[in-house]
Amino acid sequence: MLQRVMMVGTTLLMMGSAVAGADERNQPVPGPVPARIQSSLPLDSEEARRKSVRALQQTTVDLLALVHDFKQAHWNLTGPLYLVLHEYYDEQAGLYTKWADLFAERNLHMGFSVDGRPSAIVATSTLPDMPAGWETDQQSLQLLIDRLTVLQKQVYRSLEELEKTDAPSSNKYQDLAHDLDKTLWQLRVHLQKPGSPGDALPWSAPAARP
Repeated sequence: MLQRVMMVGTTLLMMGSAVAGADERNQPVPGPVPARIQSSLPLDSEEARRKSVRALQQTTVDLLALVHDFKQAHWNLTGPLYLVLHEYYDEQAGLYTKWADLFAERNLHMGFSVDGRPSAIVATSTLPDMPAGWETDQQSLQLLIDRLTVLQKQVYRSLEELEKTDAPSSNKYQDLAHDLDKTLWQLRVHLQKPGSPGDALPWSAPAARP
């Protein structure tokens, strides 16, 4: 019991330190910036760049959290769909690792650093933790759908918020939204009952057909 309390205390201390350092997470290029360099930065103002960086940083940590979720499901999978999903989850982890890298680099385009440390992911990701231990194929599919849906909604919000002030970043969000929509569709397909009309999921009533 004492050991568990000490572990929880240590975790909270790490999270507290990460939150306390939130203002230092994304730093502009250090030192005075020459006018030529300043004029080459994207967008019209520092305020516009900071607005984009806040969204880009959040998406980066959520993508990194999603990568870990896919790996957790990949490692602990059980059930008749094991072979198919084991490989598929690993492929998706690779896909979203590439997306995390693209969004992190967009921070750098803006002249700001990016924070992808484990402590930053723990403290700021909006995705819930995956449970520990074994997961059946059905359980892992539902858990991943829930987490991808959280990120999907966030991505669509950021897409709209940056559309007028930062078109290149908004375009990246549009492409990411396409991949998230595709992944969610592929996950849903695995939950459809054999012989179903394609709209009935195991935990919901079939939609009325015309």
